[in-house]
Amino acid sequence: MTVIPELRPPGPPPPAVPSGAAPRAARRIPDLHRLVPDLHRRGLVLLRLGLGAVYIWFGVLKVLDRSPAAVLVTGTIPGHPGGWVVPVLGGVEVLLGFWLLTGRALVAALPVLGAHLCGTFGVLLLMPGSAFQGGNPLMLTMVGEFVVKNLVLLAAVLVVTTGTRRRPAATAPVD
Repeated sequence: MTVIPELRPPGPPPPAVPSGAAPRAARRIPDLHRLVPDLHRRGLVLLRLGLGAVYIWFGVLKVLDRSPAAVLVTGTIPGHPGGWVVPVLGGVEVLLGFWLLTGRALVAALPVLGAHLCGTFGVLLLMPGSAFQGGNPLMLTMVGEFVVKNLVLLAAVLVVTTGTRRRPAATAPVD
């Protein structure tokens, strides 16, 4: 390839890189690989703390009868649930949130957290008029989006409750 003089940067030419020598940025990539296990561990902790905070926050709103989701909760329970259902559910959510914050026996929390989150999908089945626009399951209402985002929370619960406590073995970077 020929470079015309107008396209050359002013000043002396860059030093030649000896054959076989990796550029400086490429030499730093293995350093990044050493950080990955620590970043993963810290990410799991932040995810667990975030889930715990959300559970406590939403639970307190239910206990104080200030949750906009209260109508959805009572709408998915057959019959006419009493006024105690939402505050009790809120109390359970607060307890689950603190359980997540402690980080203890999280595998035991998985069935409770999983059942709670799967229960939220009852809105899609029992209240489709409030979840879908015109009955189209691809056209979500705000309520539908509120419920479907629980798929992400469910995945986060799976990751947090089944995450390893052991530090992964050091592996050599893949070239």
